[in-house]
Amino acid sequence: MLTITQLLETIDSGTVPPVMLIGGDNEYLVERAFSSVRDRILDVQGFQLEPYGETADLGAVLDSFRTMSLFGNRRLLAVPEVNAFVTRKEIASLYEKASSDWTSAKTDRKRSSSVAKLLHILGLIGCDLDQTDQALADAIGARKVEKAMAEMLAFARSTGKKATRGEADASLLAEAVAQGGAPGAVLLLRSGEIPRDSATVRLIDSVGAVVICDLTREQVPAAIDEALRAVSREFNVKFESAAAAALKRTLGIERMLLDKFAREIPDIRLVASEAERLATFAGAGGTVTTAMVEQQIQKVAGGIRFEFATLYSERKPLEAIAKLRDLIAQARREDPKVPLEVQYGRYIFPLADEVRQLLAIHAFAKMHNIDVRKPMQYNRFKDLIADSLGEYMKASLLVRQKPHPFPLHKKFEAARLHSEESLFRALTELAEMDFSRKSGGVPTEVALEALVLSSKAG
Repeated sequence: MLTITQLLETIDSGTVPPVMLIGGDNEYLVERAFSSVRDRILDVQGFQLEPYGETADLGAVLDSFRTMSLFGNRRLLAVPEVNAFVTRKEIASLYEKASSDWTSAKTDRKRSSSVAKLLHILGLIGCDLDQTDQALADAIGARKVEKAMAEMLAFARSTGKKATRGEADASLLAEAVAQGGAPGAVLLLRSGEIPRDSATVRLIDSVGAVVICDLTREQVPAAIDEALRAVSREFNVKFESAAAAALKRTLGIERMLLDKFAREIPDIRLVASEAERLATFAGAGGTVTTAMVEQQIQKVAGGIRFEFATLYSERKPLEAIAKLRDLIAQARREDPKVPLEVQYGRYIFPLADEVRQLLAIHAFAKMHNIDVRKPMQYNRFKDLIADSLGEYMKASLLVRQKPHPFPLHKKFEAARLHSEESLFRALTELAEMDFSRKSGGVPTEVALEALVLSSKAG
């Protein structure tokens, strides 16, 4: 399988693979890669574009791929959404997208598009509209029949639509790839997550090209830097190195990446959109400065998405419970067979670690005669306390590496909101909770949420 750079170099050399599949778990990278390949083929190789919509029937696309052009032109068939092979996680993602599109739809065309996506999902999992709404929700992995889903199903039934597409798409695509298209026809497909063990994916890779744009947390800094370089080239502006660092810090990227309990990938699209706004503000030939970032970008407290343990330490119990339920819902979509008790039990230890770190800050403050109840400005904290506090927490084996001053300052500020007594009480309750869940006591779901709610009074 190729990287996007390798595929673009292949196209520049004059070789255009007959079938190209671009997908991955990061929508921003997939979208940029798909656009780059499409534009490069059109600009450099002079192909004629034959575009398709997101809900285009794959059978019709493949028929065109195998049909010779009347005028003998080289054609690029660009399909922006192909769901011929999806994982359970991708099914959930597709459903969320269809539901969101339906909720925000202002026109009948958008509503029809949303319903088409839902019907395609049902086809992928082998379901039909004859089944009950609850049965379909269970098959998709939704916890209940949401309002948007009920409305879409009612719309589909009232208009006589059927879940006609689905698992057959993979076999149709495999057959078309194996037989090849008409002379001069090139097929460019965009997908979501790509299962590497799929026979269809391996076939496309053998006769064409597959680019997988997955993104890990370790790759995020490099991806953000590349996104900023792309904005710089597009808008003809420069980003000061300090400004780029300030942008990531202000949007909470640094804090999220330094949180060892976090699993989420920062939204690179958010960084790129804010960078584009700053570039417009600076103007062609201008420079984006740190002052511009601080003036124009609203600080995201706690990161792009709040983490459960961090929300608890910042005394935001309702937000913490909402975050916890979102995490549990996502985990159940990915692996519905795991018992709910086990799913909730996974968050006992991250919360216990957070409590221990807050206790360590109280202990450090006592040793150095620091009044932890008084706020401290970040610059003063960074200059006087951050280094020694970080070393203390690392030596106490509470963190794997010395934390960055910015997230450490946030944790120091959060420690002001909790007394030592309440933190020791919470730690004791967490220990009892872990013992109870293994011996048949109060359900962890109830105990954990009750503990979080009690933090508001602690």
